[in-house]
Amino acid sequence: MTPRVPWTPADVLQILLIWILVVLLGQLAFTVLMPHGPIGPEQVEIDGNKTTLTFFEGGTYEAAGGKGKFKFEQARNQLILEPDAGDPITVKFHGTLRDRIGILLTNLVCLQCSMVALVFLLLRKSKSHWRAAFGPIGRPAFQLWLGPALFGMGFVLPAFGLHYISQTVLAQLGHEPVVQEAVQMVMATEHPVEVGLQVVSVVIMAPIAEELLFRGILYNTIKHTGYPLAGMIISAALFALVHGSLALTLPLFVMGLALAWVYEKSGSIIAPMVMHATFNAINFSLLKLAPIFAEKAG
Repeated sequence: MTPRVPWTPADVLQILLIWILVVLLGQLAFTVLMPHGPIGPEQVEIDGNKTTLTFFEGGTYEAAGGKGKFKFEQARNQLILEPDAGDPITVKFHGTLRDRIGILLTNLVCLQCSMVALVFLLLRKSKSHWRAAFGPIGRPAFQLWLGPALFGMGFVLPAFGLHYISQTVLAQLGHEPVVQEAVQMVMATEHPVEVGLQVVSVVIMAPIAEELLFRGILYNTIKHTGYPLAGMIISAALFALVHGSLALTLPLFVMGLALAWVYEKSGSIIAPMVMHATFNAINFSLLKLAPIFAEKAG
């Protein structure tokens, strides 16, 4: 059973509003301080082949096959190349290394670290401590660490199955399958600094921040107002929706239910954190290995 929360719903609402403000300010700061657009040499994929283009201020570029103008559309992650000789070409572009690292750092600080900091402020305001609010950390080891890790490993195959079902249903409804932008970035990343930041964000900070928010605060608060089932459903639904992928909504919703169940059975927020981290680590590894396997198969 999960610990009884030491805060009120009003405290939770206040923390959520502050967190949303921090996230918005972080996005605004990134937009203002980080100039958008490629300058210098960048690799892009044209017709399945990686090509190096050198971009210049003023919207021009040069390549081995010629030169021309370009339009950079950050919001849609697209480059429209207009060669001096030939038709315009639209290519996917995930931003420069500078942009991608800036986005990762912004998300780490404003989205994830800020949530952890606000949780500790919530504990301080309610004059409580970690164990009283979220359960024990170390013992029993199997219940809090090994068991949830095995559960996270075991959930990978059902998640793939649910994802397939979602994609099939969406295809029947006329929606084209779209690979999540974050997934594309993980698969395309090669720079060690960017990979390291992705590991910290995906495998460490995302499970900590998201479990504190969705299970530790939202689920537990709604549960202790007298609606445990509603708390489980609402927290799982919000957990699925914030990831911004229609095809992933079903598997993430079921995972949210499973994480709340693990939290309830263990009595500690550490258990769903470990399950979540294990699941993310396996999926991250598979995404990084996918291009290698595809290259060998080809």
